Amino acid sequence: MTATIAPLAPSARPSVPRVLGALGILGSPVFLAQWLAAPSSLKVPDTTAAALLGLVYLMGWACSAVALRRLRVTGWGRGGAIILAVQLVGLSLAAGQQIQDALHAHPLGDVVYHVCDAAWPLSHVFMLVVGVAVLRARVWTGWRRWTPLACGLALPAAFLALAVGGPPAMLPAFAVLTAAAFCSLGAAVVTHATS
Repeated sequence: MTATIAPLAPSARPSVPRVLGALGILGSPVFLAQWLAAPSSLKVPDTTAAALLGLVYLMGWACSAVALRRLRVTGWGRGGAIILAVQLVGLSLAAGQQIQDALHAHPLGDVVYHVCDAAWPLSHVFMLVVGVAVLRARVWTGWRRWTPLACGLALPAAFLALAVGGPPAMLPAFAVLTAAAFCSLGAAVVTHATS
């Protein structure tokens, strides 16, 4: 006896942006998980596992960025596309740093490593530009329109926590803020794609 499984109807299949948003949600809590695993640590561990987890975070973030483009939430014009392309280049460079950390080597030299390392904070801050583009495009309304801006504010807020509470406050602030902001961004994509 054989059973046949009927394919999902087109309306029942998850949309590409919805899948990308879900992947963004899955990648969002990486720093929170690392901090919860070692709350007394003042920095992210320098291990192969931490480097690979950083790649998971970046891939989730990149999935959300691709979904933003597919949904045209930064606008329909060339400017919105360029903004997200710049963001994806930054994320690719940051991923290069994670790969080098996982290998415990700088096969392309120290200069390339430092450029890739700088892409991490610059990509976080560049989310402020993405956030402004989303606000100006007015494709998203309500709570969704604020999520990219929240992602961009996570690093400056972590530095504010550093200024107020010293080094022990920075990593927990960054961990909680990135988890909340990037999870919200993924949720905004998923709910937009299903609404």
